[in-house]
Amino acid sequence: MSDDNYSDQEGYSWSFTTKDREMVESLADFLPDRVWDSHAHIYQTADLNLKAPGLWTGGPASVGIPEWASGVKPFFPGAWLLGGLFFPAPLPLADIHASNTFLREQLEQDPRSRGLALVRPEMRVEDLAETLAHPQVVGLKPYHVYSREKPTPQSSISGFFPEYWWQWAHERKAVVMMHIMKDRAITDPSNQETIRRMCLQYPGIRLVLAHVARSFHGPHAAGISALKDLPNVWFDMSGICEPQAMMSVLHHFGPGRLLWGSDFPVSSLRGKAITVGDGFIWLDQQSCDWEKAWAEPSLVGIESLRALKQACEWMGLNKSDREQIFCDNGMRLLGCAEEKQAENQELYRRAKSRIPGGVHLLSKRPENLAPGHWPPYFREARGCEVWDLDGNHYYDFSTHAVGSCLLGYAHPAVNEAVMRRIRMGNMSSLNPPEELALADELCVLHPWADQVRMARGGGEACAVAVRIARATTGRSIVGICGYHGWQDWYLAANLGTSDALKGHLLPGLEPAGVPEELRGTAFTFRYNDVDGFRQLIKTHGQQLAAVVMEPARNQEPLPGFLELIREETQRLGIVLIFDEITAGWRMHLGGLHLRYRVDPDMAIFAKALGNGFPIGAVIGRKWAMEGAHRSFISSTYWSESTGPVAALATLEEMKKQDLPSRLAETGGKVQQIWRELGQKWGLPIEVTGFPCLAGFRFVHPEGERLRTLFTRMMLAQGFLAGTAFYPSLAHGEVEVEKYGLALDKVFAALSESLCTGSYHNLPDEEVAKSGFSRLV
Repeated sequence: MSDDNYSDQEGYSWSFTTKDREMVESLADFLPDRVWDSHAHIYQTADLNLKAPGLWTGGPASVGIPEWASGVKPFFPGAWLLGGLFFPAPLPLADIHASNTFLREQLEQDPRSRGLALVRPEMRVEDLAETLAHPQVVGLKPYHVYSREKPTPQSSISGFFPEYWWQWAHERKAVVMMHIMKDRAITDPSNQETIRRMCLQYPGIRLVLAHVARSFHGPHAAGISALKDLPNVWFDMSGICEPQAMMSVLHHFGPGRLLWGSDFPVSSLRGKAITVGDGFIWLDQQSCDWEKAWAEPSLVGIESLRALKQACEWMGLNKSDREQIFCDNGMRLLGCAEEKQAENQELYRRAKSRIPGGVHLLSKRPENLAPGHWPPYFREARGCEVWDLDGNHYYDFSTHAVGSCLLGYAHPAVNEAVMRRIRMGNMSSLNPPEELALADELCVLHPWADQVRMARGGGEACAVAVRIARATTGRSIVGICGYHGWQDWYLAANLGTSDALKGHLLPGLEPAGVPEELRGTAFTFRYNDVDGFRQLIKTHGQQLAAVVMEPARNQEPLPGFLELIREETQRLGIVLIFDEITAGWRMHLGGLHLRYRVDPDMAIFAKALGNGFPIGAVIGRKWAMEGAHRSFISSTYWSESTGPVAALATLEEMKKQDLPSRLAETGGKVQQIWRELGQKWGLPIEVTGFPCLAGFRFVHPEGERLRTLFTRMMLAQGFLAGTAFYPSLAHGEVEVEKYGLALDKVFAALSESLCTGSYHNLPDEEVAKSGFSRLV
């Protein structure tokens, strides 16, 4: 039945059976081409001072790197084992000096690999001087069995890894492989507090939490969320046999912080660790009578791979993502990989020759913020954090995906709803019932509305609303206040003798491609300009199909302004359309018009409605929507289901949160930070806008040059930041505090550049563009 590599007389053996090989073959499409083992033990049994035979004696007397390769290779029959991170077996009676000596001897035979010195809490650097001086020894392996606190399974972290060693690891940027303890593992508040406090106090340390922070009990992995803002924490998944723990890491950290490890020779143990009640149990030769089982037990290494496969499938990871976990993450952490070539800017240079303008959304054009420096592309985004293609991490304190993700990036509830729909099929020849559910929900939130038409974006939703209004009224002219998209009906306002849209958020919108025949079909007025609106009504009132405007954008309406517009449009049979795409949900659940108690005939929603998933909606009174029955308004992907599903989940989450108050509080804090630090450093800044759509500007002749420098300096501090900030629920106190600290440094540097005039050193071609201008 078995093809034994090694065995002992007590029933423990390192074996690889025919059945094991069949199970590995079933994983062939998942297994990588290259493997780096981030958690493996090498030792001599004589150094362990064992009282009885067991797993550690299941192999030869000397278990070095060649024996590791022999034991791990069968799990990856087609892969190249590049090396690994090795450390001695941390057993209670082990001779630490002899164990570390053997580690050094083995590393010298394999220059590709790295090692960690086994350490007891009472030791000092001089006790490990020879081992720590070895060029391939990159850090420490503490373990609870050496703790000064008894019983050691309940030991605090400081019991086996005192602050002395944290400081040493910080100063040397060392790796520490830590196996935390206590019954609740990473869900234990004291463990969380210690890890957070020490990682923040000693940011140079590279902390690897072994066995996914000891989450053999899968639900314990939920505690990982308490560490998600720490940039110096990684997780190895060695010995973990259930996918839940790995899913938690992937959810909170993405694939870049998860390391594959064998835990050799534990990988050769026959059995697995499983969740039981509020803890876990190891099913092995000691705890189970396998004769009573309905299956042959497999190896821990295989069970762990199967669990990782499930976690990767749940996350939808591709081959490149899996290569990170199996190889690249560990090698980069330990400095064993070649420096990755920067991709972002080179990819963007190529994009500008393939994609006209380089991007599909004007607001995401890198030249608007910091030409040649702003990262054009992202790899991951969660909460308010973004990772670019080059692996750089940023906190997003810019417009946060142009205001589309009020709940934060990759919000769990929204993602889960969408993934359920995707797995069950998101598109078919039939219609999704979720579109009716969303229509009902929107009409409940807006009692004045009777009907809903949906699209998949804000610009096309505006076009739908205007088409319907024209069909309903039989009129052609539209009154415009503000920015409402790229379509012909809107840009027609710029076919006149002057740039009518100049000053309407995006100056310089040229109507190239818009038929000249549309001249005179769209006219503008400015927000809070009563006289301008009255002139529009006087000149075109009888011909107006609709007035399209935001209830507010950067300032409150003057008393009576919205009421006047409502009264005049109603008097003349004009469809009043409120664009709630950007400002709406931020200041009032359902839209600003509900706050101002001025009901339109139609309202338009998009952006935040789907929290990052494409969805747009036009809601309206029955009479105003009548034209939708006569006009041909139709699109295949308006019948796709993930948009409505995302919107329903987003609305549900919005109801649970006091969204407007929280956004106002966060935005208000940031505005106050701008004011205080601007005054502290004598910078000429003016803070503008509502807290939920906050901004500032440099009141200076070279304001655009200063704005560019500001963004470049904030990038160096790890922040995506322009002079506009759209807060989300993911911007918490911790992130705002970090932003304030970074801003203090950057404002100080800008103040100095103003004093010395060094801001003039920025070449004109590197100054950020504003408005709409052609990219060459």
